[in-house]
Amino acid sequence: MSTKLFFEKIGKTLQRIELFERPKKKIPGKWQMYEYFVDKEEELVHQQADDLKANDEYFVIEFTEDNFIQSATLPLSFIQDGKNGKWAIRKNFILLIDESNFRNNVEYQFAFEKGNLKLLKKDAAGKIEFFGFFNKLNLVP
Repeated sequence: MSTKLFFEKIGKTLQRIELFERPKKKIPGKWQMYEYFVDKEEELVHQQADDLKANDEYFVIEFTEDNFIQSATLPLSFIQDGKNGKWAIRKNFILLIDESNFRNNVEYQFAFEKGNLKLLKKDAAGKIEFFGFFNKLNLVP
């Protein structure tokens, strides 16, 4: 009987550790970009939090259970024309799905570091098109 309790305690402890939390459970919520790199005309442009604040610019993407919603003052969008849509996870990639035209689907590699979300998109040659860093917005009711 004590062995069963021991394994139950270990199981509960492992569920609380962020390392073992499934990405599908970590991603939902609102994420605000605080820094990014983007390729513009063969030049990698880097914008930091201070630059975004100074220009009163923002980019927020919200992941619900199956959908995503993006809002921004930046001239960026994660899917063509700033549309919203569905999303899915495949290994360490987030697929943003444009339901009206599957050719507009976009795939981003993702990672978590210290509670922040990183999204990376490369072109077919492996050159960075976009690399963004996001803080999760904690909304207090």
